[in-house]
Amino acid sequence: MSAPYSGYANGKLLITGEYLVMYGALSLAVPLTVGQSIRVGRGAEPGILHWEAGDPSGTWFTARIKLPDLEIIASSDEKAAAWLTALLKATRTLNRSFLSDADGIQVITTLDFDRYWGLGSSSTLIALIARMANVDAFSLHRAVSDGSGYDVACALHDKPVLFRLNNGIPDIRQVSFTPSFTDQLYLIYLGRKQDSSREVYEFRKKKASGFQKETDEVTSLSDKIVRCNNFEEFSTLIDRHEQIMSSVLGQVTIKEQLFQDFQGSIKSLGAWGGDFIMAATASGNEYVKRYFAAKGLEVVFPFRSLVKSTDLTPGK
Repeated sequence: MSAPYSGYANGKLLITGEYLVMYGALSLAVPLTVGQSIRVGRGAEPGILHWEAGDPSGTWFTARIKLPDLEIIASSDEKAAAWLTALLKATRTLNRSFLSDADGIQVITTLDFDRYWGLGSSSTLIALIARMANVDAFSLHRAVSDGSGYDVACALHDKPVLFRLNNGIPDIRQVSFTPSFTDQLYLIYLGRKQDSSREVYEFRKKKASGFQKETDEVTSLSDKIVRCNNFEEFSTLIDRHEQIMSSVLGQVTIKEQLFQDFQGSIKSLGAWGGDFIMAATASGNEYVKRYFAAKGLEVVFPFRSLVKSTDLTPGK
């Protein structure tokens, strides 16, 4: 690459359809106000790709990669380096000219959020590399991930999306998600990052045909939730969603596990047992902050502050 390049991709949260999205359930996914940026320029060492990745805590990963072979020379994290080179090599299969010369290159990526929060550090990078290489982001995603790709859709779109897989092909429809009760929704980090790839692998062992009824109901719930403008109805819908997934996964809901006395509804987002949850309550900001602080959970966001485009005109 001779010309400098820069780009940005959105983080993500899956509001409905976790797990069953992989089997065709309609799911509501939202891009976030935080994401990842990339800057690419000429490096100081010919034949070397120098990679540096950071988040709000500072630089967390560095690597020196031989060009054009895309082989690791040195890195600060072997697992991260292996994933990165797999991603770069997969990109090369889609675009043979990608990083094919021996010029020195420097890449700096920066997350707006803590990399442990599970808000899309991998999916944003897939989207950024796909754009940089001028290849299809979903083709690249399929080459390196077993997930549905909803997270890549969020990385590429600035509005909430209704996402589903039709015979493995993403079907994406941008929507407005503008409930009148947005200020009664909160996003809370549980402090236990899940390994999404492992969760997907374990769930795929289950018999998909056995979940057709649940997939159909979650599809219906997703459609109702995105249209809902009544707080009590919304709470009932997300409670029902939790009950369905509790049955599918054979796990008690997160509210039953940890938050039985919470004044409102709580829904898991993404892999159960970690990352973020959504709380819906009419009890107000101070109640939410005090309640979760008493549980040792200090990372609490008003929904509107973290989710993009919640105030769009419907249909735009």
